[in-house]
Amino acid sequence: MKINLSHRTDVIPQKKLVGLSTLTSFQDDQTALLWKKFMMRRKEISNRVSANLFSLQIYPANFSPHQPFTKYALAEVSDFADMPEEFETFELQSGKYFVFNYKGKAENGPEIFRYIFQNFLPENNLEVDSRPHFEIFGEDYNPNDDSAQEEIWIPVK
Repeated sequence: MKINLSHRTDVIPQKKLVGLSTLTSFQDDQTALLWKKFMMRRKEISNRVSANLFSLQIYPANFSPHQPFTKYALAEVSDFADMPEEFETFELQSGKYFVFNYKGKAENGPEIFRYIFQNFLPENNLEVDSRPHFEIFGEDYNPNDDSAQEEIWIPVK
C-alpha cells in the first residue's frame, strides 16, 4: 500500500467535548464497542456545535504499543450543561498539531499510523508532544468505506 497523506500544521482552539471512554490496548482493542455505545446515545447530547465526532486517545508517558491507554468517543459542545447520564466531559486544550488527511478504510489504521510515527515524523524532525491524539470525522463516517475521510491530529512540540 502506497501512503500519500496530505498534511498541514494547525493550532486547535480549546474545545469542550462530551462522550464516553474506555481503557483499551492495541492487543485488546475496545474501540468498536465504545463507538457502538456512543453512537446509540449521541442524540442525547443537546448542545452540540457541529456534526463532527472525535476519537481521542490519552497515552501514558513513554508509551509502548503493549500498554493500555484511555480511548474516548466524543462530540463537541457549547457547554457542559444537560449532560446525558454516564457521559464524561473532556476539555481539549489549545495546542499545535500536525494534521493528516486520510481517506480509506479504518482497517488500514495500523499501517497509516506506523508510517506517520516511524517515517514521516522522524524524517521531518517533528517531536511528538505528550498531549491527546485524536481523529475528527463526520457523523456519517463509515469505517468500512473506501471513501471514508478523517483528519488525524498528532500533537507536536
